[in-house]
Amino acid sequence: MTKHLPLLLFAFMITFTFTSCKKSSSSDNSGSYYMTAKVDGSAKSFNTTVAALKGNLGNGMYSLIITGLTSSEELSLTLWSDKDDFTAGKTFTLDALGGTTYNILGYAAPLGSSEPMSQWTSTYDYGNVPESFQCTITEATSAYIKGTFSGVIYQNNSSAVASKTVTEGKFYAKY
Repeated sequence: MTKHLPLLLFAFMITFTFTSCKKSSSSDNSGSYYMTAKVDGSAKSFNTTVAALKGNLGNGMYSLIITGLTSSEELSLTLWSDKDDFTAGKTFTLDALGGTTYNILGYAAPLGSSEPMSQWTSTYDYGNVPESFQCTITEATSAYIKGTFSGVIYQNNSSAVASKTVTEGKFYAKY
């Protein structure tokens, strides 16, 4: 099965563009929307900008990208579905769309860097490692989405395997 690192990078670009360009003249969402997790046991908050973007790509392919930013880091979830079923109670694991792609937990620091050492993802292209990812949607409306997530993320480079464990992830993102 081919890993889709270019697709992840494309999703990061779209998400970053979406969240960077979307400005609200009335208020900052940092007080109410959130994306938090423990990364290797250390609590992190990605609350400068938190947003969700749902898309219909045609041919029965739907995506949901949830992103949390700080001034220097990004944490994102990319979920795929063939039924547009991003609803409360739905749990997504690593394999998506019948095994043709992956649901992904991604992390980038510093923000905007294309260096492989600054990008982490729940799929690994350079060998066999114990890949894991889980995201459960706990609440979903036309205005926002809430849920939990966890997984192991890897730097995708051909040197030694580097990983981080992400636990206790929670999000509340505005569409």
